[in-house]
Amino acid sequence: MARTKRNASLAGDSPFRNLDRVLRQAGIRLRDARPEPRPERQAPAAVKSDAEMFDEAMHGVAPASWRSRWPETYEPAPPARAPAGASEERRLMQAALEGTPPLVSGDHPEYIEGWVGVAGRLLLPSLRSGLYSIQGQLDLHGLGQAEAREAVEEFIARMCRFRSCCVKIIHGRGMNSPGNTPVLKGSLQRWLSTRRMSRYVVAYASAPMSDGGVGAVYVLLRRAR
Repeated sequence: MARTKRNASLAGDSPFRNLDRVLRQAGIRLRDARPEPRPERQAPAAVKSDAEMFDEAMHGVAPASWRSRWPETYEPAPPARAPAGASEERRLMQAALEGTPPLVSGDHPEYIEGWVGVAGRLLLPSLRSGLYSIQGQLDLHGLGQAEAREAVEEFIARMCRFRSCCVKIIHGRGMNSPGNTPVLKGSLQRWLSTRRMSRYVVAYASAPMSDGGVGAVYVLLRRAR
């Protein structure tokens, strides 16, 4: 009985008294169980007013000085003098941009046209509007009267043999001629209106403004038999 009481007293005295020494000998390190100190809670920053933030943003900025006089007035250069007939073309172009009636050469004072018989009169509106495909072109610039007439007659006869329907002849507007008069234009109109040319020509009209305008003429040809 005495031995049992002694062992019980040893077990209930300090059972972990030698634990540290045993753990050190075994190379075991216990983690410190003490809680880490909490960081100190900082007080919230004071909210700045709009005026204070504006002053901080503008710190060091120098105010701009006001101009003591108005800037010098700008005087545009006078518009260039438009060539003869340009004001009419400008009016027609403006009318087209504004969506007013279609832009046709017939509204121009230099417009020319002509036809042979009832068929030519009926086909003239389509020719004037540029509805026919152009299948040949002749440029009369740089030619004299005799050379131009010969070139026109040979060109129209040849295009009829090729069974072409519509051709274009460029005569110019005579801007570089004395008095700005289109000499070849008037001559071409007379040539196309002769009885000889009526064997080939059904109708003629100044080209649309988009394809030479009153500086060229469309010629509707007869089909060769």
